[in-house]
Amino acid sequence: MKILFCDNNLGQFLNFRGYIARYYHSKGIDVGVVLPACTCTDALMSRVPDYLHVYTVDMKPNSSNPIKDLGYLLKLYSLFRQIKPDIIFLYTIKPNIYGSIAGHMLGIPVVAMVAGLGYAFSGQSLVRRLGRRLYKYGLQKAEKVIVLNQSNYDTLCENGFVEKEKLLLFEGGEGVDMEQYPYKEDNYTKVRFLMVARILYDKGYSEYVDAARIVKNKYPDIKIELLGPLAEDSPMGVPRAVVEADHNSGAITYLGETNEVPHYVGKDGVVVVVVSSYKEGLNRSLMEACSMGRICITSDIPGCKEIVDNGLNGLLVEPKNPERLANAMIDLIERTPEKLRQMSELSHNKAMKYFDIRHVIKKYDCLLSEFVSSK
Repeated sequence: MKILFCDNNLGQFLNFRGYIARYYHSKGIDVGVVLPACTCTDALMSRVPDYLHVYTVDMKPNSSNPIKDLGYLLKLYSLFRQIKPDIIFLYTIKPNIYGSIAGHMLGIPVVAMVAGLGYAFSGQSLVRRLGRRLYKYGLQKAEKVIVLNQSNYDTLCENGFVEKEKLLLFEGGEGVDMEQYPYKEDNYTKVRFLMVARILYDKGYSEYVDAARIVKNKYPDIKIELLGPLAEDSPMGVPRAVVEADHNSGAITYLGETNEVPHYVGKDGVVVVVVSSYKEGLNRSLMEACSMGRICITSDIPGCKEIVDNGLNGLLVEPKNPERLANAMIDLIERTPEKLRQMSELSHNKAMKYFDIRHVIKKYDCLLSEFVSSK
């Protein structure tokens, strides 16, 4: 049996879906992944396990050039026909669109995951409206479409993007390997804030920085950190010069990019993971934080509010409101160690119940058995 994955970033695939590939390899299944060549750097390729076949294509994830997209479709068609997988799992917008079309043309079962509706689903420019039409056409060619929160499920269904019978809701998102993100107990006397995300404006970058300035007016020695890759090729990417200026001003400490997220989330002190996004599928940074018993502050939006129970394992705040975010940060700074300990334990308990990757594996197994047994 062969399973083929198709994603738009090697690092993202290894971090988010590597466990799935490893699990199926352990079952004696041939696993491969199709990725844009531009994301397969030497550093990332050195992390690829021997059993994972990597196929590269010429595709720029954030390009809107229709001629190049047609070339991507043709290359996927050629690869799928050559590899002959039993099933294809697709992730992110372009693989979802063009991978679904190519798989349908070849009669190969395709499952597309819509992790979030994001940039392509906001605004009324001609490019975005055409993009939504193309996305709708592509998703209708998939056998199943996975979504990660109820709001996205309803949006795709009510707007005719996907028939209800094809939609699957993964309530626990893509899951977390809780052995990789182990529970970290602390003395709960010192608070440190950390935002883990691609550096995008719609991830709430500006709000986080503005809130940090407010907090530091009252607590100048508090640590407020930012961890994640720049995304200057994205329309919503924050320029390097802006991040460097905010770092140099002392508002935040930019830690750069890393493959060792658990190390930073697990540092000493009560680490509060902050996610101030505008839109999400089911935020992974929050799930990882819960696994390690970290307290969370996040936007009161679909994709975040499913993870944080307000006042229990964290706090929910109005999005795009740095004053409310700052108030929530100050609230946690001023809580007692015992209260912080309780919140930490509730986070970990929620992760065990809902976000363990083993729950997600069972759903993949069901999909696999459904399509492979019907061939």
